[in-house]
Amino acid sequence: MFNIKFIKNIILDGGRLRALGRTGLCTRVFARQGDLDGSCTVYSLIMMLIFHQKLDWEDVTKSEQANENKFVDAFQREFLKDLKGLCYGGHTLEDISERLNLCYRRKLSDVYTSISGKSNSISRQELHNKIKFQLDERKPVQISYGRESGEGHSLVAIGYRKEGNMMRLFCLDPGVILRVMQIWNNVIEIDLLPSYNELSDINHYEEKRVYLHSILIINDNPPELDCPF
Repeated sequence: MFNIKFIKNIILDGGRLRALGRTGLCTRVFARQGDLDGSCTVYSLIMMLIFHQKLDWEDVTKSEQANENKFVDAFQREFLKDLKGLCYGGHTLEDISERLNLCYRRKLSDVYTSISGKSNSISRQELHNKIKFQLDERKPVQISYGRESGEGHSLVAIGYRKEGNMMRLFCLDPGVILRVMQIWNNVIEIDLLPSYNELSDINHYEEKRVYLHSILIINDNPPELDCPF
């Protein structure tokens, strides 16, 4: 028998997925592409921040209103004003992490990638270990993968189940509808063994092979940034 390990702060309220947000109240958490505008990366980041109680859904939808919370104000200006953060052109995790950290004025997020030649590059096995560690700590992980076409996608892993040399990540995918009574809407199955085939992972919803290559995590006790303001 296999058990699924899920993150904390998951609430089903009337069959709808909710979480305790920034104000400690129950708030909507799932963000689907089209609710505001386009970018899967920023939508996934919004879900990450709600799970970590840095945002409420209302902070996202009422961006024109001034907020006494300095981080929310900065986040709205950087990502939501005129929807400049939500574009179909896409963002890398490194890009949104840098902008997020500047909003928070601390190192709120870290990004790791198995793509070689970058300052934050780690091995594929180390990447898998970091995903499992975060989920074992019951914290979400924002993941990004590439398709055979060269296009990429970003979503949020909220649970996992390990089966032999495979690990199934239960995810909130901003590109897929989340139905009543669902707490995940896609599964990314990753191959834990070393592979010469980059497309060694599987997107269950699309029924296609993909390559999970990067993750973003949120630090609950973020250190100060090295750079001055």
